Amino acid sequence: MTTQKLVICVSWNEALSKSRELLLRSLGVTVVSGLYEREARSVCQEDADLLVLGHSVPRDEKRRLIHAFRQHSNAPVLSLLRPEHDKLPEATLGVEAAKPEEVLRVVRQLLRTG
Repeated sequence: MTTQKLVICVSWNEALSKSRELLLRSLGVTVVSGLYEREARSVCQEDADLLVLGHSVPRDEKRRLIHAFRQHSNAPVLSLLRPEHDKLPEATLGVEAAKPEEVLRVVRQLLRTG
């Protein structure tokens, strides 16, 4: 029996958080969302299979959240990006947030290898 994968999804935008949660659940994973700093720090303390950081999360905060997540998990970190941003070195992968099909492809790949 296979256990369902757990994905933590962090955002600073409620509407984006909800749509991203639905998108990720379409893959058959359990999604725990953290909205804004307090919730994000709390959910990043879980041992999950993947951490997804939304493009609305400030870059410095992404770094802090990755550090906090690493205290509890060695799982991959996917940083969703604005077109003008590069991937953070602390993240496993970065993908442009405006391309949902690419986000899903990368999440599938990370969950297989993570």
